[in-house]
Formats: sequence, C-alpha cells, structure tokens
Amino acid sequence: MKLNRNKSSNPRVKYVLGGFVVLVVLIGTLIYNLISGNKDIKEWDRYMIIGKDNIFVVYEDKLAIKIPFDIQVDKDISFRDLIKVKNYEEVLNRVNGVLPEKVEKFKVIKYGEVDINVKNARNIPEVMINDRRHILTSNMESMFNDLLREKNVKNIANENIIVDILNANGRAGHARRTGEKLHKELGVKFNAANYETNGEQSYVIINDLPKEKVEELVMIIGEKYFKIKEDATIPTLANVVFVLGKEEGKIFNVEVVGDSATAGLYADNLRKDGYNNVTQKKETVKGTDTLINYNKEDYYIAYKIGKKLGIDKFVEKDDLNNKIMVVVE
Repeated sequence: MKLNRNKSSNPRVKYVLGGFVVLVVLIGTLIYNLISGNKDIKEWDRYMIIGKDNIFVVYEDKLAIKIPFDIQVDKDISFRDLIKVKNYEEVLNRVNGVLPEKVEKFKVIKYGEVDINVKNARNIPEVMINDRRHILTSNMESMFNDLLREKNVKNIANENIIVDILNANGRAGHARRTGEKLHKELGVKFNAANYETNGEQSYVIINDLPKEKVEELVMIIGEKYFKIKEDATIPTLANVVFVLGKEEGKIFNVEVVGDSATAGLYADNLRKDGYNNVTQKKETVKGTDTLINYNKEDYYIAYKIGKKLGIDKFVEKDDLNNKIMVVVE
C-alpha cells in the first residue's frame, strides 16, 4: 500500500515540476528579450521608444524629448488611443509630423528600464486647448536649433532671448521692474504679467534656453528659491518663464554641515543675504571637497547659493526635499 501511494503521487509532482520549468523558461525569455532589445537600442543613433506612459524620442547623445501618452495628435485622438490599438507605425508618423528632425526606428518597451544618456532632456512644449493637451509647435525649431543642431548654444545673442515674468507675490509692478532690470543688464526682451494665483514658491519654466543662460538670469533676479517646474503648460513663445513668489515664510531649508570657522561664516553670510531658514550642523567633515547637495528640481537654488559662497561643486541627491546641504570640509 505504501508503494502504491508513492506511485500515485508521482504524476502530481511531475506536473508541478513541469510547470515550474515552464515558468523559469518564460521568465528567462522575457529577461533575454529585454536585455537584447535594449542592446539594439544602444547601437541606434536616432530612435523612438514607446514606454509605459510616455514616448521618448532620442537624438544621439544630444537630446531626448518626452511626449506623454495623453497629448493629442489631433482634436479627437491622443497618442494613448493609438497605442491602445498597437498602431505604433502611426505613432511614429505623428511624432515625425511635429518634430523638425525625423526618426525611423522605434522600440516598444513596457517592462524594464532603458538608460537614455543624453546631454539635454526636455518635455515636449505643451498648450491646453479645451481642457486637452496639445503640442506647442511654435517652440520646436528654436529648441532643436539650441540643443541639437551644430552651434555653440552659449553664444545665443541675449537680444534674441524672450523672458516671461509672472507676478505671484501681489506686489504691484514687481514683474515689470524685474524685467526692466534683466533688459538693462543683459539686453533680453521680456513680457511682464500677473500669475493666475499668488503663492510663496518661485518657479522657473525652461522651454528652450540653455542652462548657462538661465544661470545668468537667475543671478540678476532678486528671488532666491526658483524650483524647476517641468510639467507646466503655460502657452507662450518665451524661451523661459519666471514665476515670482512671495518667499516670505520658511519655505526652504538650507543646512550648512561642518564644524569649521568657514562653515559658520557661510551660514552667517546666507542669513545676512536673506535666506530665512539657515541652520548649521556642527560635525567634522573629512574626505570630501566643499560642495552643495541638491535635489534635481532645486538646481538653480543651489547654483545661486554656490555663486554667493564661491562654491562650484554640486552633487545631485534625490532624497532631499525642499532642502539644500552645504557640506564644508
């Protein structure tokens, strides 16, 4: 009887083992396809990736453009509608219809990650029309001229730069005075207006202006806490938009780390300059240069602090939230 029971259970064991082997083969095949597919992409120069929620169009190591699925391709159809029915060729055609530089190859990658290593990454310029997201095509040529085509982006003439300045602090005439200062010192053109709502936070919305030019503008404007706002949909032909907040409360933390006399001097100088929530963490710092840690969206806040303190080394840290760390050796 014991021998018979063992024999009767063997088929079930075989089924379980067989199922496990099939599962392992399927997972292995999926991983292989992801790795081999991504390997192909790394050999391409220009291509389109259809991911989980966004389309990415990549031009060599120079420029990557992100297009959310919810962007309309016309008044009735969005990219998401085309992707739902797997009409990927039409997605490519529609993308090529709005971008100045065409691409021929594409890959659909719903799982895993692809490392897109490019010098410049930009969201597609958008405008809201009847509560739907559309591509703002008027900004395309200048973006490609500045970031992809062969030229020295640092040498863009200031008189060709258009800056929008939106007043979100309730102080009458503040945006206009800021624009006049920028025009006087850098020669840029500007438009001044009131923002839709007042608020504490200041923002910078970069449409198609190189980082070096934005740095110049930030250093002239009096506000200190410019966060990078990447999901804005302000319809404009301006190269960059500044939203000027009140900045009156303790909306941002600056922590100076170090127990040296220099660390104490840095903290005092920032307080005197109007930074309103500066603390010093007195601990010995060794084995590193003096540097500034910052979250990606706070780069221009960190840059402005660095210029004031004479620090030119910056390290991006995604775990910082509304906080800059000045590490002093």
